[in-house]
Amino acid sequence: MIKKTKPIHSIVRQKLQGYFLRLLKIIIPLKSSQEVIKEDLQKILVVRINYRIGNVLFITPIIEQLEQEFPNAKIDVLIGAGFTKTLFTGFSNVEDIFDFPRKKLKNPIELFKYIKHLRSKKYDAVFNVNYGSSSDKFATLLARSRYKIGFCQEELFTPVTHCVQKQDNVKHASLKPLELMKAVGKKPNYALRMSIALSATELSNAKKSLEKLVDGYSYKKVIAIFRNARWEKKLEDSWWYKLVENIENRDTDILIIDILSPDVKEPLRPDILHYEEKDLRKLAAFIANLDAFVCADTGPMHLASASGVPTIALFNTTDVDSYGPIGKDDQIIDISTNMAEERVSVQILNSLN
Repeated sequence: MIKKTKPIHSIVRQKLQGYFLRLLKIIIPLKSSQEVIKEDLQKILVVRINYRIGNVLFITPIIEQLEQEFPNAKIDVLIGAGFTKTLFTGFSNVEDIFDFPRKKLKNPIELFKYIKHLRSKKYDAVFNVNYGSSSDKFATLLARSRYKIGFCQEELFTPVTHCVQKQDNVKHASLKPLELMKAVGKKPNYALRMSIALSATELSNAKKSLEKLVDGYSYKKVIAIFRNARWEKKLEDSWWYKLVENIENRDTDILIIDILSPDVKEPLRPDILHYEEKDLRKLAAFIANLDAFVCADTGPMHLASASGVPTIALFNTTDVDSYGPIGKDDQIIDISTNMAEERVSVQILNSLN
């Protein structure tokens, strides 16, 4: 297992942002407004400036409920990384998807142009779906909208006209944003799950890619593994090697595909099938055609769950209730106290039956 502590510059930045937000709380008190007129919500902005796949996918349930409750509304999404924009192109009501590259913070002219573009649009409602993000708060403050909806915070500044008290009984990070539906008089639909609304065409094209990859092999089921993760969640390649070996020895009808990425450039073994795709929608469609997807707690785990494939997640440190996969066929294997490859391989194979 590879352990890595949080960078010191991130800790310092968060502390400084916290002090600044406390100061703003004093200067600009929380404003109240009249009840939200639901018929006014024709143009909506959902804000989640983040650069991780999982955190961005966590806002897909509220986008889906906004589409259900306001079928005539147009929805814009403000996110962090440009490569995650395709995650929202399957939603019929999503119109514009804006990314915010970190490099703009180092270029005042580009930053000014970006803010000017954001200010040029007029929204009926802005949903600041994250409780603690300073970037999201500043974007919500700058956006032009009649209603600004977010979570109530007593100590820190939050630029909203309508706030919702966060409920401790709502644990999962993808379900928490749904609480904001209360501000517009709607009951949160906690039955919703992460989704990127893959089309039949996308799934069919990905199926052809899978069939081409496995052509000539004898198998009954095809699963994929993904070996990368952040910090202490990452498992050594030597561990994955033994896990794959255990699965193959126990069931010769299982075919395993190693999913590569910019951080995992080489396959686990020279003879193992491997697949690489930079486009997240195409990758998700490929994964959706598998019988199972095995990985640690990482962005592709949430991508797999959002694609609908049975996802088998290996958790060692993260809070499962908050960040585990919650699809109807997803499973979690706790390896925090026992990560023996033989034990894990048995549990994976049992889940496939």
